[in-house]
Amino acid sequence: MILFDETENKYYGLLAHMLQGGAEYSQKDIRDMLGKYLPGEEDFEVTEALFATDEGEELLFIGTEGVIEPVLGGDFPIRNSILENQAARSLVRSPYAGHFLRKDTMDKLEKATEKVAEDWTPDDITLKNVFENGIRSSGRLFDREISVIAKAIHEKCAIRYDNVRPGRVEKKEALAFPVRIEYSVVNDRFRINAYEPVEMRFIKMNLDTMANIELADEITDVDLEAEYAEFIKLNTRKVVLDVEPVDHIIERCFRVFSYYDRKARYDREGRVYRLEVSYLKADENEVIKNILSMGSHVVVMEPRAIQKEVYRRILAASKQYA
Repeated sequence: MILFDETENKYYGLLAHMLQGGAEYSQKDIRDMLGKYLPGEEDFEVTEALFATDEGEELLFIGTEGVIEPVLGGDFPIRNSILENQAARSLVRSPYAGHFLRKDTMDKLEKATEKVAEDWTPDDITLKNVFENGIRSSGRLFDREISVIAKAIHEKCAIRYDNVRPGRVEKKEALAFPVRIEYSVVNDRFRINAYEPVEMRFIKMNLDTMANIELADEITDVDLEAEYAEFIKLNTRKVVLDVEPVDHIIERCFRVFSYYDRKARYDREGRVYRLEVSYLKADENEVIKNILSMGSHVVVMEPRAIQKEVYRRILAASKQYA
């Protein structure tokens, strides 16, 4: 194992994070981080060597009274790969970066990457199976709208907007406090999460259905980020899928669930990918439709309620052809 080569060692990023932080870690802290940050199965021989606490066996950390701390003092050098440098360079050209990074940060980024060769740009990447009526096909980048919404999030103020979807929604000069901007690769769409003060609940809207977005005078002293985090905690559901290791199916799984938090690992014995998808309760119907769209290549392992609903829908569909 090449310990300090980030292209050869999957532990590099985690070790760099731990060494750079300079904090003390218990064995539970280490196990939690290994499970959270490292893909695939844990190599116990490697982790025991990296986090050894017995005298004479310490490599990077030293053990004292049940916790370990870094042996190295000062900053740990973190190197970007060529690809990461080029990706950083592409941020300077992004139409959106300036809405989320301060001008002095953008200037520093420009200066730090001015000698990076631009061998590629995001426009060179071909995305397949993308929703045909998305941003790229329409040519509407929503640059001004995102700027307004990002400013509202930063200043904790409201926006006024119209949202008209014939036969479904019709709002004129509605008021909401935005808390998050999301983007889905497969749908090629932006979604806005916001607090609706009249209905006193959090809502989601597709940005392309919104119009006439402007900053409003209303300001809230409520910590909406904390409120939204609590809302997410109370309304988050999880579905566990076993996915056949077929390239186009694996790729499609990650694309159709691009709106959601995901964790995946490969089960060598079962020869399947175990995919955990976290979603909001309001999105459950969409999640089930995405699962059904992949046919027999995907099996729902849990929860039981989703298994029963998938079975019910398959059975109902089969009766149409009886």
